[in-house]
Amino acid sequence: MANITRELVTLQVGHYANFVGTHWWNLQEASFIYDNTQTTDINHDFLFREGITPQRQETYTPRLLCIDVKGSLNSLSTRGSLYSPTRPEPSASDASWDGPVDLIQQLPEEKNEYLMDLEEEDARFLGPADEDKDICIDDSSTCSRVPGNHLPPSQKIYDLTKSVKVWSDFLRPHFHPNSIYLLDDTLIKSGRASIDDDESTWGFPSGFTLFQKEEVEDEIIDRIRHLAESCSSLQGFQILSNVHDGMGGVTYGVLQHLADEYGSKDSITFTTHPLHLSPRTYQARTLMQASTIQSYTEISKLSGLLVPLNFRKHAVDFQVPCVTFPDLTLENNSAYLASSIMAVFMDTASLAYRTRTSPMPLACVVDSLTSAGRNVSGGSLALPLGLSSHQGLLEWLQEGNQPHLISMSAGCDFRVDPISEVRIIRGISPSRLVRCDTKLPPGVYYADASQLYNDFLKESCIPPRMRIVAGAKDPVKITPPFPSIFSRKFTEDGCADTSYTAMTTDVKSAPCEAGLHQGGGISSLLQQLLTSAEKLEVTKIQALLEEGLDKDGWSELVEDLRRITFNYCVNNVDMDSSDDD
Repeated sequence: MANITRELVTLQVGHYANFVGTHWWNLQEASFIYDNTQTTDINHDFLFREGITPQRQETYTPRLLCIDVKGSLNSLSTRGSLYSPTRPEPSASDASWDGPVDLIQQLPEEKNEYLMDLEEEDARFLGPADEDKDICIDDSSTCSRVPGNHLPPSQKIYDLTKSVKVWSDFLRPHFHPNSIYLLDDTLIKSGRASIDDDESTWGFPSGFTLFQKEEVEDEIIDRIRHLAESCSSLQGFQILSNVHDGMGGVTYGVLQHLADEYGSKDSITFTTHPLHLSPRTYQARTLMQASTIQSYTEISKLSGLLVPLNFRKHAVDFQVPCVTFPDLTLENNSAYLASSIMAVFMDTASLAYRTRTSPMPLACVVDSLTSAGRNVSGGSLALPLGLSSHQGLLEWLQEGNQPHLISMSAGCDFRVDPISEVRIIRGISPSRLVRCDTKLPPGVYYADASQLYNDFLKESCIPPRMRIVAGAKDPVKITPPFPSIFSRKFTEDGCADTSYTAMTTDVKSAPCEAGLHQGGGISSLLQQLLTSAEKLEVTKIQALLEEGLDKDGWSELVEDLRRITFNYCVNNVDMDSSDDD
């Protein structure tokens, strides 16, 4: 019997969550295979759906709802351009009466080079067919004969670090017209605290109150229902959410709805922390801290599995240093760069439940990581893997090498008291597993990297109580607009080049590993939250009072967080809530 594709619906809530999500959907589109001579281990039908435009063109768009605040899109229309062809500019002659007409036009948002190239490519692809033109837009094809000899966007090199202001500035795939919902920020009843000259923040209570407004809740619920009804066998939801601002409250409202209407479905929530926001005032800092604490506490109650994504080494201290990736260049003040690494983690970790052969059900992933009522897990990423071009995977491991996994979750040391984990290794083809001159023991045969890696881990280290190793032969495809973050010691296919002959080579694909981990190391993150919550005096902070917080409500929240933290302490005893910075 053929495998049944059990679909997933993705929800992205908040501006930075949409930065991560945009990179993620870009990575997925880059991994599409158009050449019949190639194969892929990725089943995109889990997250994408087929459709058709009014012009009878077939579409393939994400099962996605993005929630953000008005003013967050720049040049992108909320309904996109796939189902709404570009209309000619209006003129005074279009008026339906003969009197004088004043034509007031708003200047269009300026587009960067990448978006202009995408628009030109779309015009060629979606425009009227011309049999006299020989145009090949397919990224994987060898032909690229287009008017003016322009390279397609996937083959050009862009530097978007300074030009990207919002996530739609580097969005490659088309979305369905109902995929984007913008909240009217005039409905947010809060005294916003200023982060810097250009940014302000609002808190968890304001976000939850906004979601409860009838027009907002009805619109979000309707869009979720339409996404769910488009699935033939819905298995659950993926949620990306801000936690530092009011979008955490919006997510809490969404999760309440999912629990009420889709209680039998599983969910995995990834919480995102932006590195580029550094609150300068005490009011802004405490408001962001309180929102983060509330979001973790409330969202964890309703999520099947919660995975924090934060590069800072402390969950609510915005001045501490960030983790470093030895082979990557990460600028702390760039949302565009930092979110790309988070997206690689999500793209790789999610392969556990979206491969073509023997995908794990999302329920299996959640169950394996939520023993004893613990549903907060840490993430890790090794990018690139570190394998050199002349080595087989087995030889590389036997020489004492291992993927250098970096924690993706602030304050979490996934190596401490491990209970269970799911590891995903990708980008190692069968021909790269074992060198042809390597002799294996009788009866030993490796069909894929996950099988070989699993056997190695069993022999080389003390395993947790449960370990699942999954994999895919597809590497991460590094195509524009993914930023240039790799050091120059890697070849085009992401292998280590110890001779440094790759000084001028851009990495176009890379093998890597991601991990989801459950264990005692998660307690350090929760301890950070609890310590900060206990120190916060809401009655003395005007920004928190304006958000609707009071002493009794905060005390109840702290008790909830204390119970959650207590469940992660060794043997549930000797919990120390002191700050261990």
